[in-house]
Amino acid sequence: MKSLYPILEQAVLSVKLLKAALKTYLRRQQRGPQFPNWSWLHESLVELIFGTVYAYEHIDAQELRTLFNRVGVVPVLSTVKIKPVRLGSVPGEVLLPTKPTEHRVVLFFHGGGYVAGSPRSHRLLTTRIAEEARARLYSMDYRLAPEHPYPAAHDDCYNAWRGLLHSGVDPARCVLFGESCGGSLAMGLLQRLRDAGSPMPAAFVSLTGWFDLAVADSGSAGPDPFLTPQWVRNRATDYLAGALPLDAPQVSAAYADPSGLPPLYLQIGEHDTMREGALTLGCNAIRAGVDVTLESWPGAIHGWHGLVNAGVPEAQAAWRAIRRYLDTLAETTHAPG
Repeated sequence: MKSLYPILEQAVLSVKLLKAALKTYLRRQQRGPQFPNWSWLHESLVELIFGTVYAYEHIDAQELRTLFNRVGVVPVLSTVKIKPVRLGSVPGEVLLPTKPTEHRVVLFFHGGGYVAGSPRSHRLLTTRIAEEARARLYSMDYRLAPEHPYPAAHDDCYNAWRGLLHSGVDPARCVLFGESCGGSLAMGLLQRLRDAGSPMPAAFVSLTGWFDLAVADSGSAGPDPFLTPQWVRNRATDYLAGALPLDAPQVSAAYADPSGLPPLYLQIGEHDTMREGALTLGCNAIRAGVDVTLESWPGAIHGWHGLVNAGVPEAQAAWRAIRRYLDTLAETTHAPG
């Protein structure tokens, strides 16, 4: 009976999606799209998520973990092989695409507000990245708050990087990826490596990165159904546990000195609650002479990259842009592309 659970989960999800799609269709017939550049499919999926799952103001860490575990039943790219791995003291997964290019490596840190998420819950993203980069990808299972407050996750990411280099990986052949709070962890790692004079990766790619833990109550161009500023600050407080203020540069890269960092590719959504932090980081880095590609995607919300397997045009376009960036990076460096 236990083996039927994922099938039942997918069946229930399919029914909810049909209801959300019908509701969205009828609403669009009466009032048009919620945002001018949202496709019907995009809006239907947002309706599904917002209407049946996310009441973020009232979800605690354990409930969020349960939710992320359910995401793990969503079908992912079956062409990618997945194996358990350990980098230093940090467990995780290594993903091998269909046609990996020798020596190309990606190190990925997942999102989840510092309190949830795992390599399994983010396979939809990691399998896609592995195929797009044609690279061996390491997805790390860093420790979560509130059981493991700051600096546990930051230390795990640092130790994973050291373990990767100790395994013989050339840092110049590695690209760092981070999604949401994983982007914040990645920036914390880059600052730590720079300050220590240690080898750094060829580039950092951010998917809706969270770079200002003190996110303001306004700033995003419209409502993000995934996140509210107060919920975001609550999760940051869970992690920091009083050790640092929310705007400390060690954890909020929007307030940090970005000079001396490797190339940054920052994708953020127009309606993402975390948009202002990403824009601030990008602009500061440009002024500091860092090679920055900063994109604010029209109509996009937090985590819209995860809608790619459902065929959402906005998500597919974002992944095509990532592929182009990686291809360009490979032409000028030895990094994945």
